[in-house]
Amino acid sequence: MKSKDIMPFEKRKWLELGGKLVTRILEDTEKGISQDAAGGKFRKYSEDYENKKKTGKAGPKGVSNNKQVSPPNLRLTGAMLNSLKAQKPTSESVELNYREGLKFEGNAKRKRNVYGLNNNNEEFVRKFFREEIDNRIIKFSKKDIIVDLKI
Repeated sequence: MKSKDIMPFEKRKWLELGGKLVTRILEDTEKGISQDAAGGKFRKYSEDYENKKKTGKAGPKGVSNNKQVSPPNLRLTGAMLNSLKAQKPTSESVELNYREGLKFEGNAKRKRNVYGLNNNNEEFVRKFFREEIDNRIIKFSKKDIIVDLKI
């Protein structure tokens, strides 16, 4: 391995990172944690919406799959959060696709931001790269030692 081979990342590593980020974002959302830099708590639902969601009548046609209101988890039918996917990895990046973009944007305007990365998730990305580079440096720095004893 040459020193120039330490830095480039394969598409599969980028896709792995993207998948882990999607999982972390969804886990944060279930706990009501924002993806704003500070990673604060989501703003509460309005009282009217909260009452409808508790009774299972907040969704389209009055149907809700999820009745959790505290903390707000943005999971009414599951369609919006299930639309978040990692895709299009290259040797330099991975794309997080928010297919229900208008719903994500509407929640962000209500202080329930799910797009982007909060400081904890950014630190996770740094740690991911640090560990990958450390593993490559270890492989790069290994040398064979030949001991020849003549008696």
